[in-house]
Amino acid sequence: MFHKLFYFTVIYFFRLIFKVFYRLKVYGKNHYLSGSAIIAPNHVSFLDPPIIAISCPGEIHFLARQTLFKSFFGKAISALNTHPVQKEATNLKVMKLVHQLLKAGHKVLLFPEGTRSRDNQLQEIKPGIGMLISKSECAIIPTYIHGTYEIWSRNRKLPKFFGKTAVVFGTPILWEDYADMDKKEAQELIAQRLSHSLKELRKWYEEGAHGIPP
Repeated sequence: MFHKLFYFTVIYFFRLIFKVFYRLKVYGKNHYLSGSAIIAPNHVSFLDPPIIAISCPGEIHFLARQTLFKSFFGKAISALNTHPVQKEATNLKVMKLVHQLLKAGHKVLLFPEGTRSRDNQLQEIKPGIGMLISKSECAIIPTYIHGTYEIWSRNRKLPKFFGKTAVVFGTPILWEDYADMDKKEAQELIAQRLSHSLKELRKWYEEGAHGIPP
């Protein structure tokens, strides 16, 4: 009970900040599936995890470096559904953790590029995300984040106090569409489709955000 109260209190606080200072708008909530799924956004800023958390209708889970859990701050982020990952952890260990969370019915935030972009352009999508949904038989929700790069990119020491932001949820990528394919081929096609989807969501938003996001 306390866990949920703390989570949603923090979410409410950050949602208020983003609404007031960063004029956050959220699109495509009709694409937000119930049950387990990977939320897969572009990654350009320190602000990307919180802006996704406050844009999602329900609770989501996060991964973070284990070194962040060695203080009171660690207890706080643990209560916010954040799970430690060792710096030297192999991709296999990380995937096992994510797989467990998905099988338990949770939604997990994963940045499919692996790291923050330096120029606000989409980087190569890692094929491991396709392996995760093949093992977990869950969906991917492509998600475009707008505006956080200008506010707090990796080149800025501190964030700007004002800006305009948006989060756009796109059409889910379902494992069922690839289940009959060779697994390696399916993983490559899923990565390609996710990359295309993120680019289309950005284009949709930049052209005026009319109608339902693709």
